[in-house]
Amino acid sequence: MFLRTFPLGVIALACLALGSRIARGEVTLPWYFLSYAAMLWLVPGGIYTLLGRFQPGLLRERLKPPSDRDRTTRLASMALVLVVLGLAGYELGSTHHSSSPVGVHGLGFLLCHAGFALTGWTLLSNPYASSAVRIQSERQQHVVSTGPYALVRHPMYLGVLAFACGTPLALGSAWAWLPTLVVIVLFARRTAAEDAMLKAELPGYQTYASRVRWKVVPLLF
Repeated sequence: MFLRTFPLGVIALACLALGSRIARGEVTLPWYFLSYAAMLWLVPGGIYTLLGRFQPGLLRERLKPPSDRDRTTRLASMALVLVVLGLAGYELGSTHHSSSPVGVHGLGFLLCHAGFALTGWTLLSNPYASSAVRIQSERQQHVVSTGPYALVRHPMYLGVLAFACGTPLALGSAWAWLPTLVVIVLFARRTAAEDAMLKAELPGYQTYASRVRWKVVPLLF
C-alpha cells in the first residue's frame, strides 16, 4: 500500500526539516532523523524486492489491485502517512532538537522495525495479502492459517500498528501523534469490514476465525 508513499514521505520530512533549519543557519540534522529517513527509504524497498522474487503474483496484486471495497481508507491512510511525516519534519525543523530521551527514540525504532518485520513475514506467508479489501476469486484465494496467521487473523495490520506507534517515538514528535491516531482508527474500521467480508465470502474463514480468536492485537482486539 505504502510503497510509493514512503519515498514521498522521506522527501517531505527532509524538506520541512531542512528548510526551517537552513533558514536559521543550521545545516546538521540529528541522528534519529537520518536513521529514520534511511530506514523509510531502504526497508520497504527491500521487502518489495524479496516479494518480487518469491511472490511475484502478490506484488502485482498489491501494486495494482483490480478492485477495492474500501479504497477510501487506503487512499486516506496514504495521505495521512505524509501528514504524519510532514508534521514531524516541521516540528523538527522548528526546534533545535527533540526533548525525548534516547530510550524513547530507541523504542520507536524497535517498534518500526518490528512492524516492518511482521509485514514482510506476512507477505511471504500469504500469497493473497492484497493491499485491497476484496476476494481474489481469479487467483483461487483460500484461507492461510500458518506463519503469523496462527497468532492473529490480520497480522499485517498489527505490523502497521507497530510502525504507526513507533514513528512519533522514533522522531520525537508530539505533533505526529494526532494523525497517527486517525490512522489507527481507520485501520480498526478497515479490519472490521475486511473480517466481516472474509467470514461471509471466503470458504473456511469462519472456522479459522473460531480457532484464531484475535483479529489484530492478542488479548485486546
